[in-house]
Amino acid sequence: MKSHYLGLALLISTVTLYSCSSNDSTNKAEELNNERIEKQAIAMGADAKEDAKRVAKYMVQLSADQTTSLELCRIAVQKATNPEVRSLAQQTLLAHQQDDRQLRVLAKQINVTLPVEQSGDGKKLIDKLTDQERGTSFDIDYLDYMAALTDKLVDTSDDLADDAPTDAVKEFAQEAKRDNKKIRDQAKQSKNALD
Repeated sequence: MKSHYLGLALLISTVTLYSCSSNDSTNKAEELNNERIEKQAIAMGADAKEDAKRVAKYMVQLSADQTTSLELCRIAVQKATNPEVRSLAQQTLLAHQQDDRQLRVLAKQINVTLPVEQSGDGKKLIDKLTDQERGTSFDIDYLDYMAALTDKLVDTSDDLADDAPTDAVKEFAQEAKRDNKKIRDQAKQSKNALD
C-alpha cells in the first residue's frame, strides 16, 4: 500500500514538474529537441550539437510564428472591413498553410519536434485582435501585427537558410524569406494607404 502511494506521489510530482518547467508548447518543443540532441552526444561533436540545436530552434520559432500568423489571418478574413486587407489576409493564410505543411515534413525528416499548440506570445496577440471591433482600427492593427510578425519570419528564415543542414531545408528557408518579405511589404503599403 505504501508503495502505491509513493508511486502516485512520484507520478504527480513528475507531471507537475514537467508542466511547470515549460510555459508553452514552443518551449516544450525546444526542450525536447535539446534533450534529443544531447543524448546523441556520442555520435556528434560539440560544434555539430550546437549547429543542430540552432537549426531546431529556428524551425521551432518559424513554426510558432507561422501558427500565430495563420490565426491572425483567419481572424482578419472574418473581421477586416477593407477589401485589400481581407485579400492580403487570405493570401497570407494560404501561403503560411503551405509553408507550415512543408516545414512539418522537413522537421520530421531531420527529427525536429515542432510545437503542437499556440505559443504564449502568439495567444496574447491573437486575443488582442480577437477582442477588437471591426473597422479601420482593426485593419490597421492587423497590418501592424503582420508587418512585425513577418519581419521576425524573414529574420528567422534567413538564419535557418544560413545554418540549414540539407539543401531542402535551405531552399525552404530561402523561399519562406522571399514570401514573407512580400507579405511584410504589402502589409506596410496597405497600412500607409489606410493612415
